[in-house]
Amino acid sequence: MAEQIGNNRRIAKNTIFLYLRMGVSMIISLFTARIVLSTLGDVDYGIFNVVTGCVAMFTFLNGALSGSASRFLTYELGVGNATRLRNTFSATLVVHILLAAVIVILCETIGLWFLENKLVIPPDRMHGARWAYQIGILMIVVSLIQVPYGALIIAHEKMDIYAYMSFFDIGARMALIYLLQLIPGDKLIIWSWMLLIVNALYTGIYIAYSNRMFKESHFKFHRETPLYKRLLSYAWWDLIGSISGMLQGQGINMVLNMFFGPVVNAARGISYQVQGTLNQFASNFTLASKPQIIKLFAAGHIKEMMRLVEQSGCIAFYLSWFFTLPLSLELKYVLGLWLGSYPDYTISFTLITLIMGLVVSIKSSRVSAVHATGQIKLTNITVGLILCSAFPLAYVALKLGYGPDYALIVSVLVTFLAEIIAVIILRKYIQFSIIHYFINVYLRCCAVAIISAILPIIIHNNMPESFLRLVSITVVSTICIAISVFVFGIDNQTRSAVISTIRTKLKR
Repeated sequence: MAEQIGNNRRIAKNTIFLYLRMGVSMIISLFTARIVLSTLGDVDYGIFNVVTGCVAMFTFLNGALSGSASRFLTYELGVGNATRLRNTFSATLVVHILLAAVIVILCETIGLWFLENKLVIPPDRMHGARWAYQIGILMIVVSLIQVPYGALIIAHEKMDIYAYMSFFDIGARMALIYLLQLIPGDKLIIWSWMLLIVNALYTGIYIAYSNRMFKESHFKFHRETPLYKRLLSYAWWDLIGSISGMLQGQGINMVLNMFFGPVVNAARGISYQVQGTLNQFASNFTLASKPQIIKLFAAGHIKEMMRLVEQSGCIAFYLSWFFTLPLSLELKYVLGLWLGSYPDYTISFTLITLIMGLVVSIKSSRVSAVHATGQIKLTNITVGLILCSAFPLAYVALKLGYGPDYALIVSVLVTFLAEIIAVIILRKYIQFSIIHYFINVYLRCCAVAIISAILPIIIHNNMPESFLRLVSITVVSTICIAISVFVFGIDNQTRSAVISTIRTKLKR
């Protein structure tokens, strides 16, 4: 019991560090997005998003290998085998360096052909698009090298480094925005070079920190063939999930470009930035709880692990809902304050991606449980095929003449269906009640969402659009969600613990 309390405190501490980082990043990213959009313009901003998305399509290999690295490093920490931990880290670094070479080859062949022949880019902007594409490849290579070090930091649950890096993020982004206004030339190319330099600095800092703090991060090549086979075998089956995520995200982005051009990609980029910022509230908690989920499984504490999975899924949803509810109601007004003017479809795209974010927030802890078991073959094949269907279904919908919104709606529906199937498959490897899981997670989340939204919707419909209405809905939403979570969103044991903690604090 005492050990579990300590684990919960560690999760809470790490979440606080991650939230500090997220809060700074959110302020900076929202501030810079407006300036970058106004400086680049709708067309160049759309080109930047679609071109970098084209490069990102080839990082599905990285998604598979990074999941493999995170799982095995955390598992070895849970078991307590220092030698295996050191060998695993070195192996993951070798694999990521080889992967970087493979991705460069793919980007310079298939990706370059796609850029030149399939993307809809104004002829006078092809020069800038080509430069942004090549710089994007370099950014991917730098990011790949960072992955094993980031996975090691997470495995050790040293989340404070992310918070400290936020202060570097403040200075770097402010400097970039200032220089972007001053340096003459093609702003699209200049912005791409700036982001590459910052990414390189980030990677250098993470490598230096890991080498100083963790002995196992000191690279030493060894030919342990079975270890490489385990890493690559795990990554191979995780590859299907990465491909499906790529087709569902960047694939649909490519389809939108082919049918509607770069301006629609600009709207898509804005909506993803909003969703990405809000998703950090959920992902930060999931990131803090993931190592504990894997370590509990490694120690054989399955019941405790599943309770943490259920709690993490709900809390991740609640954290997202705190911001999604008022933002959804006041999205038009907030976008006006934030961007001034924005491309068509920005509002509808953002609303749909916010819904997608809620679904993703719930499933994150379930994904951690699947990775903990190491049995990912069946899940990734089944769920991957379902998610991949979003790409052809979106293409068919647009081909039939439906608006760009329908491409994103298809993606949300497919994601929700895939998550239901994934929970059913998880039961094959872990003993738990599916009905109990759906009641404790999905039913609770739906109850909190519906009940907490009633009063804010009434206020929205009965007050004129203004800053006062924005503040009123934000305050009322926060209160309604907090009450709904306390009454309907947590179990009796957690509720009693909360009451006991509050009483203790009041006495002190």
